[in-house]
Amino acid sequence: MYRDAPSPLSLPSLEALPKADATLEQVIAFAHSVDPTAHFQELWREDYRTNIQSLWERCVQSYKAGVAAPAPPAELLMCLTYDVVLGPYLGVPDPHKLLFLRWLLDGVRDGLRDPARADGLTRC
Repeated sequence: MYRDAPSPLSLPSLEALPKADATLEQVIAFAHSVDPTAHFQELWREDYRTNIQSLWERCVQSYKAGVAAPAPPAELLMCLTYDVVLGPYLGVPDPHKLLFLRWLLDGVRDGLRDPARADGLTRC
């Protein structure tokens, strides 16, 4: 079935986000519970693979550079979910992985506090 608009995406509330000291297991469970993959697959269509890889790479580079997450909360949630799926195959130790995932969640928190960012969905 062809759709003109992607499935609606509801962002979680600030209170629903894992706490700043959440464990890796808690962050993974949260990522699965808010998985926005279907929304972005419909939004980006044939460009999904290219866009998700580009988004993930931008986030990783921003994290390594020590700067703020470079996307609105919805895209950061997509990146979080993507990284959780990739995680077992990347060979990154869990403590390092957890720091990156917490950084993404911090970006989501910041974006949810800023209404101008919370509603924005950018395209890669």
